[in-house]
Amino acid sequence: MIRSIREVITELIEESSWTVRATSLEILATRFVEGSLDDDDRTAVMEAFRFARYDAEPMVRRVLAESLKSATELPRDVLLSLARDAASVAVPILEHSRLLREDELLPIVQRGSTAHRFAIAGRRLISGRVAEALCRPGERTVLKRLVANEGAAIPEATLHWLLDRFPELPEIAEAIGRRRLLPVSVVSRLFDAIPARRVPERAARG
Repeated sequence: MIRSIREVITELIEESSWTVRATSLEILATRFVEGSLDDDDRTAVMEAFRFARYDAEPMVRRVLAESLKSATELPRDVLLSLARDAASVAVPILEHSRLLREDELLPIVQRGSTAHRFAIAGRRLISGRVAEALCRPGERTVLKRLVANEGAAIPEATLHWLLDRFPELPEIAEAIGRRRLLPVSVVSRLFDAIPARRVPERAARG
């Protein structure tokens, strides 16, 4: 028997078991993302999300973030609460949600943890300002993921900064060399940074 949205919300609010609350949230979020709710139920579900973002169990909030990561619309307060949460909760939203704007990502990059930045470095599209901010802490795992991400618009000056900052890490130069449409100034430097036999063919062609 399919339960009503109101029944699921009641279970979310009254249930003491976090696993049951997580299951209830997953049901609500799935219906929300599918767009199958009428206006009244949609409003009630959004209020349930606002209630759930304060759940004391991080796994409940993680389930909410995972279930909403592909939502095409979401209340800003819910979206930002999840994005600014602990990395164990925020990662799905930071990596996948297309609703986050540059001005919302930048403070998380600047003040968040390495895990927050690693998630953002995997986004489908990353602006030049966000890419530059991701580079500044110099975290190798974040840098490798960012440079390997063709959707990251890494500014030319930042690519030069990376080559200057990490001359002892040939894997950074190699990852840069594998990027498409590199600036000519960067390609010319790669021949100095990487032994000739290891210069990626793509970069060698310009």
